[in-house]
Amino acid sequence: MSKWMNKWVCKPLTVGPLSVALLAAGVAMTAQADGGADASDASAVEAVKRISAMDFTRSQLNDILLPAHQQLAQASAALSTASRAFCAAPATGTFAAMQAQYVNTLLAWRTIEIAPLGPSAEPEVGRVMEGQAQSPAQILTLIPLQTSKDMVDGQAAFEATKLPAWGIGFKAIESLLYTDKPTQSIERLRPAAACSYLVWQTQVVAYQAETLRRAWQGLSRGVAYDMSYPRTYQTQLFNRMIEGARDLEHKVGLHQPQWLDQRAGATVPALKANVAGLRALLTGEPRAIGLDDFMLSREDQPRWTLIDNALKALEAALPANDKALSNAQARQIVVAANRLADVLEKDLAPAMSIKIGKVKR
Repeated sequence: MSKWMNKWVCKPLTVGPLSVALLAAGVAMTAQADGGADASDASAVEAVKRISAMDFTRSQLNDILLPAHQQLAQASAALSTASRAFCAAPATGTFAAMQAQYVNTLLAWRTIEIAPLGPSAEPEVGRVMEGQAQSPAQILTLIPLQTSKDMVDGQAAFEATKLPAWGIGFKAIESLLYTDKPTQSIERLRPAAACSYLVWQTQVVAYQAETLRRAWQGLSRGVAYDMSYPRTYQTQLFNRMIEGARDLEHKVGLHQPQWLDQRAGATVPALKANVAGLRALLTGEPRAIGLDDFMLSREDQPRWTLIDNALKALEAALPANDKALSNAQARQIVVAANRLADVLEKDLAPAMSIKIGKVKR
């Protein structure tokens, strides 16, 4: 099992209902009038609008997390469609289209996986999306466990729970598509039984992604009625971002044989998607309320500057070439990622009274 799977199976973050702890009130910027001038001649006071924890959380859910899961659901549904098109006509063109859609789905997942929150951190999600797959030949020994070639999505997901972790989901698809040269993979998948197994696993991934989308849709609607959730969300957000940044050390291959998504040749794009996911949560780009807005509304520019500089340094450490990642570049990424994690954990979390580590109910 990959070391970065720990966020799902080893360190569950259990947070009980907590009261909303808002920070200091917003401060107004004032301008002094010239000496002796009447008060009516003074410059108008420009108010700094304080962003509440509820506003921050609702924007994060509605404008960052839900759209990210919508994108994953759309990409994974398109991957399932592409697999059916390939099985209907196994050829170089349909195979390449399926591989391209696999990468689209992968990058949509990596923007979420870097800091999986709420339902995205459930162990079953990790099992489907991050399982350590075996060879194609070993995976296809599971063909007899497929009860029907035309399972509906819910049935496909249920039947997949009977499979071993190494034969299910996203990484099983990756093994079938990328272990060998395309011509070899096409021939292996040409038999109807093998191709139907591939389709089955794309159904499983699509069903999981759609389930997550619906879960986040429900959360985005329900948070307005739960005054404890914003604090819970902030606690999870900090813990997951810190874990995600530190996990980059394992993803770049310094402590294990393979690099992140190496089989698919997508190591650098996947790392960039990871960092883009962190940027979205931290800055709210392009239209959400980010941690930057939340902090600056409380005149905490110095601490935000620390985070901003650390984030930019991590982005600068990523290779410009999507096809190459050297050990030296990998080490630079690790240093920058740990620096960002340190700033979040040691500088900002204490100031916001956020507990880092497992929080007991």
